[in-house]
Amino acid sequence: MNKEAYTQHEIYNMLRGLSGPELLSVADFISFLRHRKQAAAKGTILKMEGSLKGYDIDLEDLKGFRQETWKHVDEEASGG
Repeated sequence: MNKEAYTQHEIYNMLRGLSGPELLSVADFISFLRHRKQAAAKGTILKMEGSLKGYDIDLEDLKGFRQETWKHVDEEASGG
């Protein structure tokens, strides 16, 4: 069995244990991957708006993460 067939077989086995809503999530993800592949082939920009819909995002955490991430740049610029 070639690697692609083995991978497809393993994926099929994983899918068999999923419930209806879980299968819908997998189908949505596959649609997203296909759309992204087509968009990349066309050279178009893929908009991700709405992909985090329903998630609570604490902007203070993002602000702290950004500051910590770029801290080394400020230190290097100030000679420290």
